[in-house]
Amino acid sequence: MTSPRIRRATLTDLPALLELECSCFPPARQSTEASLKNSIRSDSQFVLVLEDDESSEGALLGSAILIGYKQSLRIYSIAVQASARGRGHGERLMQQCFETARNSGFEKLTLEADKQNAVLIAWYGRFGFSVREELPDYYGPGESAVRMTCPLKDKHAHSAGNIVVVDSAKKWNFQSNDDIEIVSARRYLSEERFRNSDRFNVLNLCSAYKTLTLGYYVSLLAAARNHRVVPTVMTIKDMGNIPIAQSVVDECREFIERKLKGIEAASFEITVILGRAADPEQAELAKRLYALFEIPCFTIGFTRKEHQWKVRKLVQINPLSIAQSHPELLEEAIHGYFSKKRYRRTRLKHYKYDLAILVNPDEKTPPSCPEALEKFRHAAETTGFFVEFITKLDYRRLCEFDALFIRETTGIENHTYKFARHAHTEGLVVIDDPWSILRCSNKIYLHERLARARIKQPRSWLLTKHAVTPELLSSLAYPLVLKLPESSFSLGVYRVANRDELEAKLKLMFEEGDLVIAQEFLQSSFDWRIGVMDRTPLYACKYYMANDHWQIYNWSQDAEQDEDFSGASESIPINQVPKNILNAAVKASSLIGDSLYGVDLKEIDGQPRIIEINDNPNIDAGVEDELLGDELYLRIMRSFYNRIERERFQPRYLQ
Repeated sequence: MTSPRIRRATLTDLPALLELECSCFPPARQSTEASLKNSIRSDSQFVLVLEDDESSEGALLGSAILIGYKQSLRIYSIAVQASARGRGHGERLMQQCFETARNSGFEKLTLEADKQNAVLIAWYGRFGFSVREELPDYYGPGESAVRMTCPLKDKHAHSAGNIVVVDSAKKWNFQSNDDIEIVSARRYLSEERFRNSDRFNVLNLCSAYKTLTLGYYVSLLAAARNHRVVPTVMTIKDMGNIPIAQSVVDECREFIERKLKGIEAASFEITVILGRAADPEQAELAKRLYALFEIPCFTIGFTRKEHQWKVRKLVQINPLSIAQSHPELLEEAIHGYFSKKRYRRTRLKHYKYDLAILVNPDEKTPPSCPEALEKFRHAAETTGFFVEFITKLDYRRLCEFDALFIRETTGIENHTYKFARHAHTEGLVVIDDPWSILRCSNKIYLHERLARARIKQPRSWLLTKHAVTPELLSSLAYPLVLKLPESSFSLGVYRVANRDELEAKLKLMFEEGDLVIAQEFLQSSFDWRIGVMDRTPLYACKYYMANDHWQIYNWSQDAEQDEDFSGASESIPINQVPKNILNAAVKASSLIGDSLYGVDLKEIDGQPRIIEINDNPNIDAGVEDELLGDELYLRIMRSFYNRIERERFQPRYLQ
């Protein structure tokens, strides 16, 4: 005889759940069909069902409804069919409630029970619940309740929440203790206890940090989850950029020159392991270099040119190879890393009053048309800037300017991110800033960030390359929209109508990376686009779907020749936009920063759903500026000017 299984409820379970409610609770305490439907769909609730596997129809023996709050998981109800009682099914459901709470990072379980039902209160007491307060007339006049709580003792909880993430924990011989836990990358990415708690310090010791690898996603999602992580994604992206590395090293040039003064050779290399070096004589140099770069294990090479040491290379080293060659040194370094507070920000230089606008004359669909670019120039000159349009060939001239405005499509894999990062390093005010490019370009980061803030978005599933099971595919609701993690302008976004289409498309998408995000498809005739700057709504547009297509842009069409490439647009006065749309846009974009963003939303049954946040929103003449006209461009330029003015009177730090 097989034991009944417990699983998450789906909408197909509604009839059985309603029958269970009617048989187990008095009418005034029964959940309605609408309430159950909302609970099943909710991202913050869990509806668990106990299913009889031996029944040909998979009859439901019981259920539990759980509601998540910031720190506690509330057991809203537990029900077991009368004919199935006395077999331990209630205990199984309760144990699953505890497991769900632990895996989701909650600190305690709470529930309400009828004050007159001493047997039920005693049953809850067996699991560690105790009465905390009385609730007069909770169920109705004269029907009081008690609130009971049970703190969780998480078997995974370490005193400091310190975790070392590696490719495979089995390959490591690290002696962990109660303060440090070794976790595989796949566990960190998939387990709910990491996803739903912000108490973790993450040391990412994966073998590679290349974009779209597991090591890259560990750092990316750690940031989305508000975990403290080393290395950060920004550090990863900077790692192979020698000009940025040289700019950072220049901050302590005198120290470097002094430490390398006695070296007669024309080149020098040092390997740094969490701020330590194998050679004790290099300990002080290793400590300073790690403070500059915060890469766990790396080799940096210098070459002497014109009587100065210049950075020749900066290369990450696989921490596992260090664990094999210098196990004691690495273990000591790991314990040392977690034993002290690390708040470091590197002071950088600042400049003033010349604006560079980065454009690509050959781009087919740029974020601003030529007419809009001229309007930006005029607004900047009116505000007090000298303006120069630059291209990717002007990279080495960035230090000539005080501010950089990127007006070509951004991406972390092309030169726009390199420009933004280098400009920020040189002290320029930058829009789009590098962290906005990083955060907005990755759909998985955005999903996690929005989910943690409880901002409504399409229901989503994170699909990993080696963890897509038939059960998971069967549980998804079709049609679905699939998104490559790092995609823009609706490219890398696909719709699938059924499981066969999903499997075929996933096979192709997993060739490009380890993760894909799947979202429920929400039908609408238009998308809202709210332009936000300095955390304030700037403009509002409705973008209608392309003709006979489900997206605003139909990338199957020729962008230059087909008039059906994109749908129509309509500018809407800010004071005529529903307040909940504006509030959702501002709240969502504020999770990224205070720069210039375009927030895309769908309005479903009067409620906003965030689709994505764009760091490089379209601003075209006759579209976004239809209502504000030149004032739109002036507001953006005034923001640039005010940012530079603020920079003049306060220190600048690398984030």
